[in-house]
Amino acid sequence: MTRKILQEIIFIVIRIAFIGALIYAGYSLISVSYDFGYKIFADKAKDQEPGITKTVAIVDGKSDKEIGDILAEKGLIDNGFLFMFQVRFSEYYGKLKPGAYELSTAMSPYEMMAVMAAEDEEEVEAGEGEEYIPTKSESNLWDEADDTVKEDSEEENDKDKDKEKDD
Repeated sequence: MTRKILQEIIFIVIRIAFIGALIYAGYSLISVSYDFGYKIFADKAKDQEPGITKTVAIVDGKSDKEIGDILAEKGLIDNGFLFMFQVRFSEYYGKLKPGAYELSTAMSPYEMMAVMAAEDEEEVEAGEGEEYIPTKSESNLWDEADDTVKEDSEEENDKDKDKEKDD
């Protein structure tokens, strides 16, 4: 009889532990889901002003997730997967364009989307159906997309040459 009571007590303890684990797992899942859903619609920048500006090159054919992964790799956003959902639920869905962009960690994901979806005057004139051709300034940004900054401008080079001649 004592053995049967002991088995019943153990069985009750196991059920209580199982129910407690289910409640904890459910609470955790709800918390994570709420946090993720909140972040989709939150318009928060990664850093405060002035932030860090980086050049990002987006090539044609990249998905929203791939663009998000590029931005996360550059340190502009925290999560590329989250960015994919932010694009999906924004007015910029299907409007992100290839190009070279200067983006900052002080920009919210929606501000970054606005920059990447903005229509340039040259693109509007080119019309639909034509291939995207970067402008000369965009071509220079493509060259700098590895986050290197050109230290010397042409004017500084000319000044250096003039100084060498004077010496």
